[in-house]
Amino acid sequence: MTAPASTVRKKPRVDRAARRAEYVGVAARVFLDKGLHAATMRDIADAAGAAKVLFYRLFPSREALVEAVFERVAQAIDDAFDSPWEGYGSMVRKVLETARQDPAPFLVVFKNCRASMPEWEAGMRSLLARTSMPLFTPAPDAPAGAEARAEKAAGALFGLFLDSMVTWLEDRDGLTDEERIRWWGRIVRENRAAGREAFRLD
Repeated sequence: MTAPASTVRKKPRVDRAARRAEYVGVAARVFLDKGLHAATMRDIADAAGAAKVLFYRLFPSREALVEAVFERVAQAIDDAFDSPWEGYGSMVRKVLETARQDPAPFLVVFKNCRASMPEWEAGMRSLLARTSMPLFTPAPDAPAGAEARAEKAAGALFGLFLDSMVTWLEDRDGLTDEERIRWWGRIVRENRAAGREAFRLD
């Protein structure tokens, strides 16, 4: 005899997106601790207190989980640069504010994208160059080839951005976030002026 419908306990629905986001955060912390290439799915499952099979339901491979960490960082940067401009340094401020909430994915990506993940480097270079392009839009009467030169100018601060974000997230420079953003804003403003001149965009 079955229990009346009113007394049957239903399993709570799993918020798949929330669980996926949680596992990406856990994975990033394990990658940061054990090394991006050394950490295993077992390490990550153990850190999350979950069965490894649950990870494979959300991520068909370890590579898919690694890529999800990169996608989290790329999306945060995209979101920051899609928001209204509030002055030099404002977009990087938004990236930093997001990264402060969960630094591990950002540290994993920024520390590894040049050293051992060429596909991450290519993706991050493309993303940051795209977000910087409005600063280097060629003037209508700029010399021929200005679009190609503008792309080069837009990518000039790539390495400094990565190194600065790592330093800031690890609090290794003795500055406050306000001081960091003011410094970054001045660099971007001066870089724009110098870049436009050097790459003949006006």
